[in-house]
Amino acid sequence: MKIAIFGGTGDLGRGLAITFAAAGHEIIVGSRSQERADQAAEGLREAYPDGNFVPMENGAAAAAGDMAVLSIPWEGIEQTMPALAEPLAGKVLVTVVNALKFGKNGAMAVLDLPAPSCAHQIQELAPDAKVVVAYNNLPAAGLQARHRIEGDVLVCGKSKEAREAVIALTQDIPGCRGLDAGPLANAIIVEGMTAIIINLNKRYGGEGSINITGLENAPARS
Repeated sequence: MKIAIFGGTGDLGRGLAITFAAAGHEIIVGSRSQERADQAAEGLREAYPDGNFVPMENGAAAAAGDMAVLSIPWEGIEQTMPALAEPLAGKVLVTVVNALKFGKNGAMAVLDLPAPSCAHQIQELAPDAKVVVAYNNLPAAGLQARHRIEGDVLVCGKSKEAREAVIALTQDIPGCRGLDAGPLANAIIVEGMTAIIINLNKRYGGEGSINITGLENAPARS
């Protein structure tokens, strides 16, 4: 599958690009300019030489991908999304964007967003895309190093078909399983959990992830 990733130079976007490339997917590296895309793709090739990383400007990347992953700073949503709305129409768009701020007591979720969550804002700006929130809570460093991550990926989105597509893709992340966590309204919980995990990692060390126990009919881990 061709997966367009916007924000492949960020920690989590880079980790997902390497992980999905290792699973055999073609990664289309989108950026605001061809030059920046070329630089991002070259950095990914250095990290994982066996990967297929194709650099493109954002609009072309959105058109070329079968599925897309948005991993940009939350402050850039309004600037980035309008140009992607049309080429992403009808496609699954996975957002790993978290609105966070940092203070003396640690990471905190930003509460005064222009929409209930980053995922909602992205859906409003790309109304015909099938927006799904997932992968926000995975450890970026572990993904980049291609470690096995024993974690659950909570998947939220208004389209059940889109959620199922992302759950299937999650099988390509060693150790992970995707869990259907319901509609897009729950995205604010998934995004906010990232701040909690960052604080737990800082307090106790390591790279924490979410694990849900007690489920009888959940899919097996990859």
